Amino acid sequence: MKAVNFPPVKAVIFDMDGLLLDTERLFKNAYMMAANEFGLDFPEEIYHRMIGHRADASQAILRENFSQDAPIEEIIDAARRYYYTLIEKGGIPLRPGVAETLDYFDGLELPMALATSTHRELALAKLRSVHLLNRFTAVVSGDEVEHGKPAPDIYLEAGQRVCTPPENCLVLEDSPTGLKAAHAAGMIAVHVPDLLPPTEETQAIAFAAFESLTDFLQAYRESTGA
Repeated sequence: MKAVNFPPVKAVIFDMDGLLLDTERLFKNAYMMAANEFGLDFPEEIYHRMIGHRADASQAILRENFSQDAPIEEIIDAARRYYYTLIEKGGIPLRPGVAETLDYFDGLELPMALATSTHRELALAKLRSVHLLNRFTAVVSGDEVEHGKPAPDIYLEAGQRVCTPPENCLVLEDSPTGLKAAHAAGMIAVHVPDLLPPTEETQAIAFAAFESLTDFLQAYRESTGA
């Protein structure tokens, strides 16, 4: 693994879905099931475009990619229903390296925030269900800021809540949309891809990229000696 020299970090901000929680596959499957319920195909490419966005932006993407007579509202409602059913049956799995990463930064006594496009009520419910809610100093959701990702609003708000300047905030993101938001906020934007592989654009704006949180943590430890 190539050595990475991290600048001084005084706070860490995490995305949620696709980075900490292995939920993107669940939601993708839920949308496919919902579309099939109405006799429609749901190409993976459409969901990939939705990843990282708030509900309003992701629903706009749906409308752009289906015909005007498609029952979009019904598909959205059905997708939520299937999503909750999948979670009830199988729970919410964590991505590899989550516990170790949170424990490590706890040990360094760095404040940790979470910045998710998911609306607050659902975000808190997810975090409670996997016993992660009390790990964060602050939780900022997409419905608490004026502009969703890829605008920097949510990351700037998270930085303010942990009283840390942007240049000292380390952000961990899985989606290109979230990575753009962190980069626009002037933060140390680290890419840990999930469903979407790195692109030339993400490689250009990411401070560094890793296949997993486990790989990131190894590189960060080697960089800081802590």
